[in-house]
Amino acid sequence: MGSGSRTERWRQFLSGHRVGSDVKPVEALVEKAPTSYEHLPLDERTPYDVDYDRIVFSSEFRCLHDKTQVFPLSSSDYTRTRLTHSIEASCVGRSLGQLAGRGLKMQDVKVEPSHLGTIVAAACLAHDIGNPPFGHSGEAAIQHWVEQRLTAPGSAPSNRPSPFGSPEEWKDLESFEGNAQGFRILNRLQSRERRGGLRYTAATLGAMSKYPRPSVLPGGREPVKGRVSEKKFGYFQDDRVLALEAYRAAGLREREEGVFSRHPLAFLVEAADDICYAVIDLEDSAKLGLIPTKDACELLDKVLPSPVKGEVRPPPAHPETRMAQARARAIGVLIQACVRVFLEHVEAMEAGEWETPLVSARDEVRVPLKVIKELTRRQGYESERVLQIESAGFKTLGGLLDMFAGAVVTDTPNREEKKLRQLLPLELFQRPDNPLKSEDIGEALARLSMYQRLLCVTDYISGMTDGFAVELYQRLSGIKLPT
Repeated sequence: MGSGSRTERWRQFLSGHRVGSDVKPVEALVEKAPTSYEHLPLDERTPYDVDYDRIVFSSEFRCLHDKTQVFPLSSSDYTRTRLTHSIEASCVGRSLGQLAGRGLKMQDVKVEPSHLGTIVAAACLAHDIGNPPFGHSGEAAIQHWVEQRLTAPGSAPSNRPSPFGSPEEWKDLESFEGNAQGFRILNRLQSRERRGGLRYTAATLGAMSKYPRPSVLPGGREPVKGRVSEKKFGYFQDDRVLALEAYRAAGLREREEGVFSRHPLAFLVEAADDICYAVIDLEDSAKLGLIPTKDACELLDKVLPSPVKGEVRPPPAHPETRMAQARARAIGVLIQACVRVFLEHVEAMEAGEWETPLVSARDEVRVPLKVIKELTRRQGYESERVLQIESAGFKTLGGLLDMFAGAVVTDTPNREEKKLRQLLPLELFQRPDNPLKSEDIGEALARLSMYQRLLCVTDYISGMTDGFAVELYQRLSGIKLPT
């Protein structure tokens, strides 16, 4: 493919179309020199800067400060939460995007490196925004509850009807996915009264979508082995129209209806997340005393290329300084390695034919990271305290789902269910295509299908912080009364 046609492809990958809006994006602005301070532009931001800022100022992003990264409800001020992880991943992502942009320019593709850096940084900020309390354990808790309490359409006994109208609706919740919830937050749950929510650009939404496909693949087929974009799913049926608009506007290859190849920048977002997961989680485990600092530093040193003779310097004497230095050097090396892989295979990504995470493409990166992840999993993720709290999280989320789901799926609530309904924010049931006309929650629910009602409950519970979920469960269970 020639550089001119590649430039056209990238123009679509970087689409400024705001999903949900009928307004066409401004492709270029004619700059005029201001004649006075009064004539200075009111906003010098690019559309991607606006996306970044909207994420930062959103309440869902702020809630990440009390959501588990690895160590739930940690008493340490040092260990990362989802918020600090997302910020750090965003910093790594900006570097990846800018370096990739420079490399594309060297291939005669006309892009602005700073734009790529901002898009990847914004997508990294939002990549975990849909995670429920207690991280991946929270996802598993919701999935387990659905499996145990609900039934798929067509398989329900007569005394227990299914609340789902299709296998796709069932699979959305039976395999509840934080990535799909993140897409839903950005496009529906923020600014609920209008179509598209806060209306992010197709470029940012494409970059943050690692799995641009529905929960059920066409014909009910299984995901293709080795196709990383099909490993999980990225949008719920309730958000399908917005997802198709976003991915088509960004020029993603549509393999089958509703099933897309990844945006090239999604590989950089994934790499930033992978780098931070491996390196930063190891550092947190060392800080908490789960892994000796010396061992952690030696593992990070294995990521580095072999030093040239005469360049070896003794490591800092202070353990924390040594750990910080090892972490910074390892991240720098991994960024460079991932950018090299990206630029070597970017044309396959542009064609929708690349399906390998950047950190897995070369043994010199894949092997040491695998060792790091395995050690962190064994001595960090599976430590006794972490497993105890994750088990408690299962009971917490399952208990909240028992209460609130039961209250919204019935059309004849009992006294307790009526009180539980009153605790739910009315805005949960707001939809741009069918706005609320009163403050009666019964009327609000009557407008929704059972599937949509259940999604409102998972919207509410997955949006909670770890601490709030535990507090609310204890209060509603009578374990702890409000003060």
